[in-house]
Amino acid sequence: NVAVSREESDGNTSGNSNSQQDDPSLAHHHSIQKANYDYFHGPIDPKSKSDGTYKVVNPVHTTTGLWYDTEPKVDGSDWNDLLPTFLTHGYKASLKADPSEHPLLLVERAYNTPAIRQQTLEVLFETVDVPATFLGKDAVLSCYGCGRTTATVVDVGSSHTTVTPVFEGFAEKANIKVSPIGVHAMDELILQQLDQLHKSPIPPLYRFRQPELQRGKDIYHAARLALAQECRELGAGAAINMAPAAATATFHAPHKTFYLPDGTGVDVPSKVRFAVADLLLGDDPISVTRRQEALQAQQAELDELLQNAEAQPSDGDGADDELYSEAAAVGLSKRRTKRRSKPAAKRRFSNRPLQKACAPHWHTLRTQLTAAPLAQMVCDAAYRCDRDQQGALLGNVVLGGGGSCLGPTEQAFPETLRENIESLIHVHTPGWKVKLLAPAVAERAILSWLGGSILGSLGTFHDMWITKAEYEEWGSAIVNRKCP
Repeated sequence: NVAVSREESDGNTSGNSNSQQDDPSLAHHHSIQKANYDYFHGPIDPKSKSDGTYKVVNPVHTTTGLWYDTEPKVDGSDWNDLLPTFLTHGYKASLKADPSEHPLLLVERAYNTPAIRQQTLEVLFETVDVPATFLGKDAVLSCYGCGRTTATVVDVGSSHTTVTPVFEGFAEKANIKVSPIGVHAMDELILQQLDQLHKSPIPPLYRFRQPELQRGKDIYHAARLALAQECRELGAGAAINMAPAAATATFHAPHKTFYLPDGTGVDVPSKVRFAVADLLLGDDPISVTRRQEALQAQQAELDELLQNAEAQPSDGDGADDELYSEAAAVGLSKRRTKRRSKPAAKRRFSNRPLQKACAPHWHTLRTQLTAAPLAQMVCDAAYRCDRDQQGALLGNVVLGGGGSCLGPTEQAFPETLRENIESLIHVHTPGWKVKLLAPAVAERAILSWLGGSILGSLGTFHDMWITKAEYEEWGSAIVNRKCP
């Protein structure tokens, strides 16, 4: 979900050749090829032994899902083609496949906005040139991965933890709860603790293999976070011979020695490796404070985006204003003109109409952000649904995401979460039982992808594809009808 890009003095991402400077699409493709280079062991530019102005970026805004940099460049340029280039690179460089010959099933977040879904469909058909596509919500696909159609899905992802009620195969978008704590926050905490144990900042691997390399701040930090990830995963899910209560209640486990790139061993207590789960599960003052700080930061970020969206002046182009309007997102208009069916590329990713269309959904997302512990998030999401749905939702809690692979045993994190949920719901409904569905660690991290493979293997799925002919006839708004 990250790329390595370089912003030149003229504001464009470019390579070394003149042809790449003349053709922006080639320039971005060149930078993505650079991202495939192992920047933990070698320089971005092997000739200079330096990263120059390269930095680590994410083509998708982690909170809102926008595809462009939230901070406009001085000359008005942005990285709108970065994500399409990622997709093209995945097809051609990784899969060695022609995008025009292979349909694409894309996993999206459950609270994705209609406007961004339409934007995604446009790029898939007009830029990547896929023959057919389908957008599946991650929570629904996670249910399918566990053989369920009704459940409360807990997804501990990279930047957020999302709790989504799914009833009979449909996500209850109005009742979603989102925490700003994810894997990235856990790794940041582990990195701080490792620095304290080592008595100095832990050097990344490249410092020992090629000391002459000159790393930029972003890449240096990314390389150090990779070490924190290794430490977090050290011994996670291992079958340790201990009493189940000790393993699940407090995450106690023997100390492990984590070896740094230079061979130095650091004795890492279990509380450092596994207690990052307290960021999600705990109600201690330190965990609560960290969640509150992360929540306030994301709320401030959303407030700034909302202020910018509402302050965008109109340039008089009413047709483009309606391109991603709520009316276009909900219904399919047969009066769509050819121009609106295939908007000009320079307007497709215009910030103004897209942000204006997303603003109402960002207001909703702001109310769904919470700093509550994970068990409280599950109960709040389920209790916001209809009364006759609550029993089934709490009776089937699906746990997925790479951040849920914590603890000395595979079921340490799930069992602790289940006990916390039951302690909350038994106050009002003593007879209810919580069944927490948590696959093995290897499957849990890719649960939504497993659900997508199950959905794609169904014989009836052929009729669910959005074909290019349907897109050309109805436009991008068809995604909100065929992919609810």
